[in-house]
Amino acid sequence: MTSGGTGRPLGVFLRNAVRAVGRSFLPDDRRERIASAIAVASAIGFALLLGWGASVLLAVTRTGLAQLPELQPGFLLVHLLRALYGGAAFLLLLGSLTSSVSLLFLSDELPALLPLPISHRRLFAGLLLRSIGAASGPTWFLAAPLVAVAAVHSPSPGLTVATLSLSLLSVVLVAGGAGSLAALVLVRAVPPRRARLLAATLSAVGLAGALVGIRGARPERLFDPVRALEILRQLGTVPPSPARGPAGWAAAASCEALAGSTSGLAAAAALAAGAALLVALAAIPLAPLHLATWRRSAESPASSATSSGPGRRLVRTLDRELLAAEARSFLREASTPAQLGSLAAVFVLDLLNLRLLPAHDAAARDLIGGVQTALALFLVSALSLRFAYPAVSGDGRAALLLRSFPLSARRHLAARYAVRALPAVAATLFLVAASGAALGLDDGPLAASLGIGLVGALSIPALHLGLGALFPRYGAPSAVSAALGPGGLFAMAASTVLSLLAAPVVSQELRTLLAVLSGLRLDTAALVAAWCGLSLLAGAFPFLLAARSLGRRDVSLA
Repeated sequence: MTSGGTGRPLGVFLRNAVRAVGRSFLPDDRRERIASAIAVASAIGFALLLGWGASVLLAVTRTGLAQLPELQPGFLLVHLLRALYGGAAFLLLLGSLTSSVSLLFLSDELPALLPLPISHRRLFAGLLLRSIGAASGPTWFLAAPLVAVAAVHSPSPGLTVATLSLSLLSVVLVAGGAGSLAALVLVRAVPPRRARLLAATLSAVGLAGALVGIRGARPERLFDPVRALEILRQLGTVPPSPARGPAGWAAAASCEALAGSTSGLAAAAALAAGAALLVALAAIPLAPLHLATWRRSAESPASSATSSGPGRRLVRTLDRELLAAEARSFLREASTPAQLGSLAAVFVLDLLNLRLLPAHDAAARDLIGGVQTALALFLVSALSLRFAYPAVSGDGRAALLLRSFPLSARRHLAARYAVRALPAVAATLFLVAASGAALGLDDGPLAASLGIGLVGALSIPALHLGLGALFPRYGAPSAVSAALGPGGLFAMAASTVLSLLAAPVVSQELRTLLAVLSGLRLDTAALVAAWCGLSLLAGAFPFLLAARSLGRRDVSLA
């Protein structure tokens, strides 16, 4: 390659980064390519389902607003868009805080990237955009079907898509840039690994605070028709306050575009350009600060020191030592306490809401019993996707060392599963039992709910752990990044479908509704047996394939 200044190496660097992203979705291995195709198909199906739900909700909203002529739809739209953009900005700020610490300071690529003939300002700008992109990926994925639905029902579809995309881009750049700046300040104060722990803790506390705030707003009032109507009248008859901040300005531009005005596109383009300019200008003074901080952390004795660990001790049995080692690895990870805290906050809020469930109506008890079972399995799916799926990828460079041990991959995988499945089973049974006690379910429905919860809690961690071992990402900078590949997307889609299907299996009311809609006769015993069989098969099949694959896979090429 001929020398051509810093521009040519930078172009090679950017092209290689794009190719790396493409290889994650179009891998060379045939098995991984099949899994990638299934994951993409699952993602497309989820997006279509989300778009269909948004269309149905929009149709219901239009019908309801037609019965309330005193309400101004524009006022309600402004409040809705402000809430959506504000929520997205808050989540992006928390997400980019953690991802920026990992990508800007703890990435294994940094020692190889810094000596390249690229100015550090450009390299830092690329890493900054990569961090923002990694944090905003789920936001764009969820926003795409909503934007498509809004465009279909707007007078100018092209104008709507462009305006909403630019408005969201401005929010993403501002929130992601702020999170990266906070990560840089954080690493200046404490070493990077402690900073990642602190960032994960701050993110968990922020999410818990947001959940408590939502709970404090008493969302159960929406189930009361009189109170819900009062809230709608307050939001739909009083003009919104003037727009303030990126979220407010983006909402105002989006409302104008949805009304067919081109001024909204101009405002959104100005917001996006201003946000991009702000990030580019911020990268100029922050680049040397990042380089100095990274060098100081790399040369710090605290960053390279290793703990001496306990003294030698006798190992009673291999299985016992495996379980203890997996438990230590599980709890030692920096982000584990914080993310367990955020999930615990969700569990506590769900338990607090049990007293609000209607226990006087038998049909309502049956319906909510099924929904609560599905919700418990969905929470376990989130727990498993975070802690079970990245278990093998977390080995990193130690995967080669583990392969040299006189330890079968099947036995080691079983120990990983035991450590992660037991908490899932305990959490599911506790939530299902507490819901059943609060609702006053009869013995039959309660037993069905507990049985479905037990089978699901045993199957979902096995599904995630098996898929994570089949498609490991040893070079992923964090556990969250390891779960964002094709296998992780498929695991998320599959476990979500299993969780949702649990609701009609438990609830007679939902089964009756599905029978009416589908025209099929749904036998309770057959449905329970089919769901349990499908769940056990979904967990056992990838787990057994993974145990076989780990013993034969060439780890040096992973």
